[in-house]
Amino acid sequence: MRMRCATGLAALIVALAATGCGAGRPAGRSGKALFAQACSFCHSLTGHDIPSKQGGDLLGVRLSRPVALQFAREMPVRRPLHRAELAAIVDYIALVQRGR
Repeated sequence: MRMRCATGLAALIVALAATGCGAGRPAGRSGKALFAQACSFCHSLTGHDIPSKQGGDLLGVRLSRPVALQFAREMPVRRPLHRAELAAIVDYIALVQRGR
């Protein structure tokens, strides 16, 4: 019985680690993928405002990194984002804004 519990617990820990849960670490997803999943419903990065994107285009918005992170934390999203995910999104937006 103990062996079965230990095996089940080990499998759960591995599964949580793979999904980014546990130890507070998000899965290694790119800022681009995270932006597409969490932000693109309301925002674009094209340089053109799109009427269906109520949050507007972010290409011309210039914010310091700390301010951008604070705004990102306050955005309504389907699931809460980890600190590392927010940082990846902010870094991706800054990269696109620099034209890379």
